[in-house]
Amino acid sequence: MEFNLNEDKEVVVLLGAGSMGTAIIKRISTNRIIFLGDISEENLKARAQELRYNGYIDETQIVDALDEESVEEFAKKASELGKIKYFIDTAGASPNQASPEHIINLDLVATSVAIDIFAKYISKGGAGLIISSQTGYMMDLPSEIEQQIALTPTNEFKDLDFIKNDAMANSGVAYVVAKRANHLRVRTAAATTWADKGARINSISPGIIVTPLAYDEFE
Repeated sequence: MEFNLNEDKEVVVLLGAGSMGTAIIKRISTNRIIFLGDISEENLKARAQELRYNGYIDETQIVDALDEESVEEFAKKASELGKIKYFIDTAGASPNQASPEHIINLDLVATSVAIDIFAKYISKGGAGLIISSQTGYMMDLPSEIEQQIALTPTNEFKDLDFIKNDAMANSGVAYVVAKRANHLRVRTAAATTWADKGARINSISPGIIVTPLAYDEFE
């Protein structure tokens, strides 16, 4: 007789295997399968080993958060492992790490893409968590701009005049806009695509939490 110890286990998905995301999944993944996705194979191996040595069950897959097809494949694989109970997205770059265009592409557009894709795969009763930032509250955007950001289809984001021009002023502005957009896109998804699946999605806006990314900002 063969036994599959992973049979019928729920899946916890982490996109962007950083310090903050790893801390979160450790709290919610007992008796669940952890599925890690990151662009860095070295990072995936290190996180997977850390989790296994602490008694967790994990799988990994290299995924490029900037590539919609790669994220779709990642989500599909996660659903094949079991019912997706939780999805956490921590993929992003800080102002000291990237150009305005890269920040808009990764922290804004790619995050919205991931929200859209995982809405198709999340299980009933599941939940999503997008890691935003308190930075998203540092700029008051006009209400019409916020409405555009909240409701514009993801594939049309980069055609918005505000995104093409104002948001690209510098990396700091791009980061603020991207993090505010996270709040707005989550709010929309919570009331539409995720609600349709009987699932919840929220964002959190950490302040200064000491992580490798935070050290980049300190320096």
